[in-house]
Amino acid sequence: MRVLTQLVILPLLVSGLALPAPAISSPLPVRDQNPLLAGFDLPGALPAKPPGNDAWLIDANLQWSSSALMQANPREILVVDAETRELRLAIGYGFTNGYALRLEIPYRHTSAGTLDGFIDEWHDLFGLPDGARATMPRNALQIFYERDGAPLIEERASQAGIGDLSLRLGRQLGASPFAAWLSVKLPTGDADSFAGSGSIDASAALAFERSFGARYTAFAQAAGTWLGDGDRLRRQQKNIAWSGMAGINARLFQNVTLAAQIDAHTAIYDSKEAFLGDAVMLTLGGTYRLTENWELSFGVTEDIAVESTSDVAFLFQVKARR
Repeated sequence: MRVLTQLVILPLLVSGLALPAPAISSPLPVRDQNPLLAGFDLPGALPAKPPGNDAWLIDANLQWSSSALMQANPREILVVDAETRELRLAIGYGFTNGYALRLEIPYRHTSAGTLDGFIDEWHDLFGLPDGARATMPRNALQIFYERDGAPLIEERASQAGIGDLSLRLGRQLGASPFAAWLSVKLPTGDADSFAGSGSIDASAALAFERSFGARYTAFAQAAGTWLGDGDRLRRQQKNIAWSGMAGINARLFQNVTLAAQIDAHTAIYDSKEAFLGDAVMLTLGGTYRLTENWELSFGVTEDIAVESTSDVAFLFQVKARR
C-alpha cells in the first residue's frame, strides 16, 4: 500500500512547484465501505470551518472498495466477497449569521467488480498474504450471513441505487476552526440493494483543526449517532454508535498537501465477527490545488483492525468553492 500511495502522490509533488496558491488542510472524507453498513449515518469528515458568508462549497467524492473474507464462530457464518463504489455529492452553503447547511446525496453500486486480479497481483509482487482471497473465485459476488442456523442475508446479484440522503446544520464556534454539526439522515435508499439502511438516523459531531507553523495542521472529529431500526439484521442492530477521526496534514509545496488519518467507529451490530464489530481504518493521501477554488484529492484506506472493514478502498475527490 505504501508503494501505491507513493506512485500516485510523487508526480503531484513535482508539479506542486508550479502554482503559488497554498494547499488546503481539510481531512479526507473517509467513510466505512462495509456493504452491510450501507446507509447508517456515521458522519465522514465535516468542515471545522464551514463555508463563509454567502459562500458555496461543492464536494464530489468516489470511494471504491474491495472486500474478501470468511468469518465463523459456533453461532455465525459470514462470507463477503464484493466490491462497492459509492459516489457522494455534498453541497454546502454558509449563511451570514455563522450557520451552514450541507446536503449529501450518495449513489452506491455493489457488484463482483474488477479489482480482484489487481489486488492478487499486488499481493504476489510484495509477498503479502491473500487471506480468504486465495479460496474465492475472482471477480465474483457473494454476501452471505447465517446466525443460529438461519440464513439472514444471501446475495449474489449486483445491486445499485440512490442511497440515504443526509442534511447537516453546522455552526462555527468562535474564531478558531472549531464547529458543531447536527445531522438527520432519511431512508431514501433501498436496504435490499445495499444502498440504504431503512432507518432515520440523527447525529451530533464536533470538528476541530489546529495549525502548527506554516506547514502542519492537526484535525479531529468526534460524533455520536442515534440509529433508527433498520431493515437489515434488525434484531442484532444497536441504536447508538460512536465514531471519530484524527489526523495530520503536511504542506510540502505551495499547492500540495499530504495527509494521514485514522477513522474509527463502534459496532453497529451485536456480533462476535470482526466485520460486524468495531472498525479502525488508516488512510494515506494528498490534496492538489488546481486553482484558488478547485482541488483534487486522493487516498488509500486500509483496515488496520484486520477484517473489520473492506480490505482496501480508494478515494477520489473533487472540491470547488464559490
